[in-house]
Amino acid sequence: MIDTGHVVEEFKIGNTLIRICDDYCRDKTQDEIDAILRRITRNALDALSASAAECSGADG
Repeated sequence: MIDTGHVVEEFKIGNTLIRICDDYCRDKTQDEIDAILRRITRNALDALSASAAECSGADG
């Protein structure tokens, strides 16, 4: 089991402290990383497409 909370970057936005951890992907193979990135990309594109359709009043 790997330790959680492995902070790789830390910064503030206003009064909010942001800590970026790599727990989820630190011990992944390149193929697993590529699959994660494809899934993130697909989810982001789906959300952006839905938002654009909503703004333009288009269906589906």
